Formats: sequence, structure tokens, C-alpha cells
Amino acid sequence: MTNELLQDIADSQMVLVGIGKELEENYQGMNEDTFYGPLLAQAEEEKDSAAIIQYLRCHYVRRYPNPRIKKAYEKLTALLDRKNYFILSLSEDDYIFNSGLDRERIVTPCGGFRKLQCTERCNAEQESLVTDDKVILQVLEEIDNCNGDLSSVDFPVCTDCCDILWFNRIETPGYREEGYLTQWEKYTKWLQGTLNHKLCILELGAGMEYPSVIRFPFEKVAFFNQKSVFYRVHGKLPFLTEELSERGTSIKTDAITFLSEEGNQG
Repeated sequence: MTNELLQDIADSQMVLVGIGKELEENYQGMNEDTFYGPLLAQAEEEKDSAAIIQYLRCHYVRRYPNPRIKKAYEKLTALLDRKNYFILSLSEDDYIFNSGLDRERIVTPCGGFRKLQCTERCNAEQESLVTDDKVILQVLEEIDNCNGDLSSVDFPVCTDCCDILWFNRIETPGYREEGYLTQWEKYTKWLQGTLNHKLCILELGAGMEYPSVIRFPFEKVAFFNQKSVFYRVHGKLPFLTEELSERGTSIKTDAITFLSEEGNQG
């Protein structure tokens, strides 16, 4: 983390942060794990395999959070302390919600592990999104105690069609965008207030996954706000447009390393 970035954040009135897939759990350790490997193999044989794998991944990130990602968020939390910020994140692992960052200043348009939905447009008495964390916690506890047998886990189902509920995530069939729209409205209102203010834009690990959500809009915000500075951090694609070259900085390193390495205090 550069001294220039630390100074620009200190001098800014507002800070816009974009978090991309570089700062997301990749679940690569699950297949080789003695607990998760057999469960994943069982899940692959089930009719609702994709939904069940979502629950196993939720269990994984809640029970064994990635220490490097956790540390990265700790650094980001300290960096934004007492600043007027908003974070737009593509990450779906929900680590950000277990950091010290203000949940009211975060929007995750790709969803995560905090809400459940049916993949069908059922006319059930239940709400379109199940937001009761107790339902999720119960499943996680049953996975804890399943002794390697997923048949003993009672996955929540839709009260109308009786299919297993999926997590409210962008890869879920019939993804319900209302899961993030309230926060999106807060974000767009906050963003409107950045014009003519000293704005520091920090883009962390946002490649070409959904570039119309972070990369292109952030460039547009920086272009129109002449009081802004732009930092783009990415292991492979840190490049900025020529129009932003005077106020922009490209840093070619992955976002986790950039935030979590010792010595990133400037």
C-alpha cells in the first residue's frame, strides 16, 4: 500500500471502493479436505447438487474463514476508519459482512450467503426471500453433525413447490435482484453526492467479471469528477484509460496481497 494512497484517502472527503473477484474465496481446499471432499462427492450425485454445494460452501466460509482474506478486510476497515465511504462488492462469500465495515455502506449485487430463495416464482405464503439467519444456522449445525452423510441434513424447502431453497446468489436460477436493491438505492444516492467533492476511488481486484458494474462506471465517475483520484489494483488488469492517466494509478498486484501483506501501513 503506497504512501500516496494513504495520503489521498486522508485528504479525501469521500471514498468509493470497488471489490472484485480477486478478493473472493476460491474454495479450492474443499475437494482435498477429509470432511468436505466426501460431502461434495455425495452432493454431486443429488438432483439438487448445485444448491447443496452452495450450503457446503457457506459452511466452509463460516467455519474456516480464509485468514488472508480476513486480514485484508481488517486492513481495509482500518483504512476507511472515520471516512465517508461506500463499498460496491462483487464478492459472494460474505467475508465483508464479518469485518468491522459498516453494513449500511455496502452493496453486493451478486448476492451471497445471507438470504435464501426459491428458483421458481411460487405463490407461497413465505416471503420471496428468506432472511432469517436461524434457518441457515440450523442447516450448518446439521452439516456439523452429519457424520459424513448428507441424507441426515434437512435442507430448507419452499413451502409451495417443496424444492430446496437456494442462496440468493447471481448464479442461482431465477436470481431475485430485490435481495440487493435497497442497498443499491442507498449506493446510487451516495454516489450522486460525490460530484464536486474530493473523492478517492479505490478499485480492488475487479477484472472483467461484470465490468459494467464496477470498472466502467468507476472510470466514468472519475472522468466527470475532476477532484477525484483513482487507484486500480489488479494482478493482471490494472490498466487505466488514457483520460485518467493524470489522476489515476495502476498497481499490478492482486488485491489480497495488496491489502494483507505486512508492511502495508505505508
